[in-house]
Amino acid sequence: MYAVEPNLFQAVSECAHRFQGEIEQLAQRHTLTIEGGLPALELQVHPQFQALLEYNLWGDAGLVVIHGKLHKRDHVWTDSFSVMMKFSLTHDPSIDIEGKKQRIEEYLYGEAEYFWNIPPAGHVGHSELTLRFTYQPGSNRLAEYVRSVLGIVTGKMMAA
Repeated sequence: MYAVEPNLFQAVSECAHRFQGEIEQLAQRHTLTIEGGLPALELQVHPQFQALLEYNLWGDAGLVVIHGKLHKRDHVWTDSFSVMMKFSLTHDPSIDIEGKKQRIEEYLYGEAEYFWNIPPAGHVGHSELTLRFTYQPGSNRLAEYVRSVLGIVTGKMMAA
């Protein structure tokens, strides 16, 4: 069995609380519903301390899943952490999705790794995109990426 440092839960709670506030603002602004209202939380203590947070956000255009991985370096919780966002979106099958993908890639160039999941033949009107990046709480990148990806795919761009 592994020993858990006494301040581990306090540190995870504080960071998760800040992240939760940003997720709630993002959800409200883009009319998304947070599944269950709270994230799924998993703590790992070996080989390193880390906490995994997962939010599922639902909206008219589809699903946005946000994974955050909080971790310690040299016994200190880092200010930034890795985030993965998965977009599973429906759209008008008649739109030029390749052109929209290109716009998203141009927007994200150099800021985030992105991966398109190609749907099986016959599945038109559906796109999946995964983003990976290092997130600094308070930087507003989560909201910007959601605004841009949803806006480009749906054609309903919100003001920044």
